Amino acid sequence: MRRSQVYTQIDRLAGWLLPPRCVLCRGAGQRPAYDLCVECEAEIPMVPNPCRRCGLPQEGGEGGEGGEGGCAQCRALDLPYSRCVAPWAYEFPLTQLVQALKYEGALANARVFGTRMVVQALREQADPWRGAALLVPMPLHPSRLVERGFNQSHEIARVVSRLLDLRLAGSGLRRLRSTAPQVGLTRQQRAGNLSGAFAADSSLVAGRHVVLIDDVVTTGSTAIAAASTLRAAGAESIAVWAVARALDRVVARAPG
Repeated sequence: MRRSQVYTQIDRLAGWLLPPRCVLCRGAGQRPAYDLCVECEAEIPMVPNPCRRCGLPQEGGEGGEGGEGGCAQCRALDLPYSRCVAPWAYEFPLTQLVQALKYEGALANARVFGTRMVVQALREQADPWRGAALLVPMPLHPSRLVERGFNQSHEIARVVSRLLDLRLAGSGLRRLRSTAPQVGLTRQQRAGNLSGAFAADSSLVAGRHVVLIDDVVTTGSTAIAAASTLRAAGAESIAVWAVARALDRVVARAPG
């Protein structure tokens, strides 16, 4: 029996012994171990017709106007990643759940996020590498990690790793500089803010299909900078899996 199958059985047993409770309304969740009820899940807005590459909503048919190749905007930016999986729009009430995880230590939310991320990735067939991917969480700067006590992206990645039986490389990407929030900065300011912010361990990522796990893709500039660093370290290909996509932001051009 594979490790993922063992954990699935454990989750089912835990679901019967400790029934899941909805993280929004505190009512009964969905068995075997999904801490979100059907009604509350329906209240969380989805990204409508997302571009497969940048995750932003598009005109046209399934997967946006560009299909697998991406929309006109992300093709023009030459994104360093080939796929963005982000099922939910970063709007109320999801904003409450993300902020509760990051700032209140509501780790049960990480299980909800990781589970939904896996469902969306499987639905979109976003893992073409048949279980050979390496999961790399978006890192926090050490000072922020000490302050918070955990990295929310790492907690989400742990759930994904367990459900898909994929290797998790928590040290695959490091944050070298603490950076200011990207929102509200110009393109040039975003590029300067993230220049040299990351370092990747080539011994872990070189030649690998990397899935970069994040909580929210906002402007896209952080994902671009991180993915560019992974590519420079020799990653074969990169996909970004996130809980949510901010719909009122545009993808920012890669630094440099």
